Amino acid sequence: MEHSSRTQRTAVLELTGAFARPSLIDVAELARRPLHQAEVTFACATSGIQRHRFQGPLLHDVVLAAAPGFELRRRKDRAGFLLSVTGADGHHAVLSWGEIDPDFAHQPVLLATRADGQPLDACGPQLVVPQDRCGGRYVSGVTRIHLTALDLTALGLADPALAAPALTAQPVAEGHSSGVQ
Repeated sequence: MEHSSRTQRTAVLELTGAFARPSLIDVAELARRPLHQAEVTFACATSGIQRHRFQGPLLHDVVLAAAPGFELRRRKDRAGFLLSVTGADGHHAVLSWGEIDPDFAHQPVLLATRADGQPLDACGPQLVVPQDRCGGRYVSGVTRIHLTALDLTALGLADPALAAPALTAQPVAEGHSSGVQ
């Protein structure tokens, strides 16, 4: 009996950005995590209606294991983070943390390791967004998941009027109450 010295390689994805433990994870490691299933139907712009069955871990569980750089007990902190998921072909999709967080929308977004019963070891995991009606955010061959805080100031979108007001002493006109007791 002949044994091959070659071992089948599995695709690897990288967790980057605001993680305390950025890491590389291969499909085999993803498949060892608790798995969930999703039967989905979505419209594809090039192929029409698609129906598939996917299996894999929840995206939330995978990124949580890498220790996101926000205070887990502070919901408002978590709500301002985005996940950018990139595939081997350059296609990418963005999800807000709130979409996958159990305290918010708790959507069962998967990093599929199997599609229609076939392993995705060689080509890489697939982002599966079961609640989407079109397939635009389904990313095949995921190579990177980047976590970042949405910085409205850097985008020029922060409203200065919403900033905390500076506390300064204001003179009170004679005969008017300042409202402070």
